[in-house]
Amino acid sequence: MKRTLISILCFTIIIHASGQQFLTEEIAEAQTPVNIGLEEVNKLFTPPATFSKTLKSGGTKTGNISVTYLNFPEEAKVAFEYAVSIWEKSVFSPVQINIHANWKNLSENLLANGKPSLFYRNFKGTPQPNIFYPVALVEKITGKEYNSPTEADITCNFNKSKSWYFGTNGKTPTNQYDFVTAVLHEIGHGLGISGFFTFENGVGKYSNSSNSPSVYDYFVFNTNQQRITDQSLFPSPSLELTEQLTSNSLVFNYTTDNNVISDVSVYAPTSWVNGISIYHLKKSNFSTGVPSELMSAHAYKGEAIHNPGEKTLYVLSELGWTVNAPEKEAIAVNGNNKEKPAIESVNVYPNPFSGNLTFDFEKINYQTLVDITITDLMGKTVFRQKMNDIKYNPKLQVDLSMIKSGIYMAILTDSNQKTISKRIIKN
Repeated sequence: MKRTLISILCFTIIIHASGQQFLTEEIAEAQTPVNIGLEEVNKLFTPPATFSKTLKSGGTKTGNISVTYLNFPEEAKVAFEYAVSIWEKSVFSPVQINIHANWKNLSENLLANGKPSLFYRNFKGTPQPNIFYPVALVEKITGKEYNSPTEADITCNFNKSKSWYFGTNGKTPTNQYDFVTAVLHEIGHGLGISGFFTFENGVGKYSNSSNSPSVYDYFVFNTNQQRITDQSLFPSPSLELTEQLTSNSLVFNYTTDNNVISDVSVYAPTSWVNGISIYHLKKSNFSTGVPSELMSAHAYKGEAIHNPGEKTLYVLSELGWTVNAPEKEAIAVNGNNKEKPAIESVNVYPNPFSGNLTFDFEKINYQTLVDITITDLMGKTVFRQKMNDIKYNPKLQVDLSMIKSGIYMAILTDSNQKTISKRIIKN
């Protein structure tokens, strides 16, 4: 009898210790993040960085990325390969990362979209059980091809009808979008800045049958240090989860460690926008000359970002990538170093507003003209007006009572083509 009890106990211990081996491997396809092109100009260039070490352990390594093109013009291929070379210096995998890139017509305001072709969870060696990982990262973790070597790990689509700049020098004209920037952005989504959060009938949930998050979703926290994928706090679907996803106060991987980036804000506007909300990073420094984040939700004409940036690389390293850290952040280069002072001191009020909105330029010197454009979060213009002599007429009151409630962007461009954006809320 004693021997029987010992045998049962040993069997129970073995089952408990190897429980992960009995998890069922699953496959899912995620939402598609999108990149919206604004009509506004931000003439700024962030050049590529040089690399010398990794955020995780190990020496500097070079990636291995292969691209299959469908209907691509040759000049677009050259720019695409240049963007690939930047990512190959930034992120490493022992397994080739296969990208399928399509040149096609997309909707009017859409520059491009990109995502992992598949997600896997509970694969052998998974770091976190019941969490979905993008296939390229699964291959990096397991050290082997997980789908066919000819199948895509990342799929990207680019809008052939947009006015693109295919140069690699960052001198993007103010009437074009920088193609290298768009490629870097979409590959970033494909590497893992993507997942399963969505809305159905106005309620937040996961868009897979397992009701489970991606590894990126897993690292999203609120400012109370609560993981929003914790279903004991925020079930899926639920109004509690809905409130978190539209709280405008989410961060990636909350931490108090002084050696870790602590200000990686997640783009979570108070009105959910499918393809934009959650799966972009939010710019937190709007000082003059500070570039946008590569993974921002919106792209400007004339702006070229040829550096993934410290925050994007930090996000990818936390997901599980081996990431090469730059020796120092590349400095954004303004398109015109002799510009007059711009329009940082504008005051827009009240905010939130219900009817009238006032633009106050009284504190601005050396400017005579300001172009005001208001867009929704999909980049559609709902108001536009030029103020031709703000020196003598520094205030403009605008009646916006007819537009829908929600979040909008007020984009102000001065006579130097210097642009700032302010988020405004219509009640």
